[in-house]
Amino acid sequence: MFGVTKKKPLLEVTGDQVNMKFLVVVLALTSVVLTAPQPKKIFHENYEDFLDLIEERVGDQISVLMTQYIQNQEFVDTLTYLSSVDFKNLVYEMEDLPEFRAVLNYLETHSIDIMFFIDYFNEILENPEARMRTSRQEPSGQDFNSFLRDVIALFPKAELAALYDQKMADDEDFRAAMEGLNSEEWDQVFEALWDSEIFQAEVKALAENGVDIEVLLDQLVAIFGQDFE
Repeated sequence: MFGVTKKKPLLEVTGDQVNMKFLVVVLALTSVVLTAPQPKKIFHENYEDFLDLIEERVGDQISVLMTQYIQNQEFVDTLTYLSSVDFKNLVYEMEDLPEFRAVLNYLETHSIDIMFFIDYFNEILENPEARMRTSRQEPSGQDFNSFLRDVIALFPKAELAALYDQKMADDEDFRAAMEGLNSEEWDQVFEALWDSEIFQAEVKALAENGVDIEVLLDQLVAIFGQDFE
């Protein structure tokens, strides 16, 4: 999906507030002001429709996973890193890369504004232990990546895929954004970022702190009810 391989993450890290808003996390999609004779949804509002569906169907179970994972030091260490100065500096360094700016410009021309999601993610990290409840969901591991995989496994895939198909059919702006992420031009823009030595160093730094970019990409695709390959 999105015309990229796993080595090309599209955005945003997922998870903390444990309402699904945490799953918007780190690497990137966005919003744009749309002019039209009648109200239209900007991209992040469409994106939130998928998160709201997940919250409605499995929000309690995801909250439970957090209460269980938060007992593990490895998981806590990654959450601590994601709210640290080191992580913020890594993001600032990334934003300074010409290749990253090219990615932002491309997304913005396709009605996707990464800054909404970066700000959203930072806001979520302000309150990482909110909305914890009890449940029966058993964790498969102890680290952040296992948490994300367990969350993906809970997603109501068929309903998310149906919502995706509906939006692709009925929402011209959503369809245009998705088609933009399936284009050769997007592949070229992101390939240039991926080939950056500085960006590769940042990917390595994330991995060393328990964040696997491939798992983040898997989650992004799964939020739309699509298969990741």
